[in-house]
Amino acid sequence: MNCSMEVDLSKELSAPVVQQQIETPIIATESDSKRVRWRLAPTRREQDKWNRAAKAATDGSDVMLRESRKSRENPEVLAAQYREQYIKLKKRLQALTLGIGGVGLVSTYVSYSPEIAASFGAGFLGSLAYIRMLGSSMDSLNPNGARAAIKGAIGQPRLLVPVVLVMIYNRWNAILVPEYGIMHLELIPMLVGFFTYKMATFAQAIEEVITVASKKDLNISTKD
Repeated sequence: MNCSMEVDLSKELSAPVVQQQIETPIIATESDSKRVRWRLAPTRREQDKWNRAAKAATDGSDVMLRESRKSRENPEVLAAQYREQYIKLKKRLQALTLGIGGVGLVSTYVSYSPEIAASFGAGFLGSLAYIRMLGSSMDSLNPNGARAAIKGAIGQPRLLVPVVLVMIYNRWNAILVPEYGIMHLELIPMLVGFFTYKMATFAQAIEEVITVASKKDLNISTKD
């Protein structure tokens, strides 16, 4: 019977080494602890704030790019565009004045008396003349400074329209009514008819504000 004298001592030799490696404590130095920095995940509110800040920065850059592109455009092209916008606004104001005045004339005739309707109609004619003269004076203005614009505004005959209306009111009631028995004119309806262009200007301003607000909401919704 043959006995092998060779003994495999690899397991016995490797076991203490593994145990020593496992049992050896890992000492963390102060420098290593300072090196490790944990980054916490942002909350939803913080993420929303960062997204809004990034969007605001992007929108600002977009505005700057648009302004820079506008500045690079031809001044003649820009002047033509502004001129076209001014013509549209002027026609729109005249149409609103005519529409509001027509509705007011019919309403005063139906709701009140023919005298009040005639007084409102006289003031409404003065309003149409005033708005027409105002458009002509704006068309004739040239960029010669604010002083030239003030002189041109003072020299325009449109400022005499309310004076002419008051004179017509006085002469009509003092001369034509006693002698010919024509209907009497009222001053307050006449003034209300004259300020029809103010109502049209206010309505146009409200329309512009609503249009700009709707465009901003549409842009925000498309970006989101």
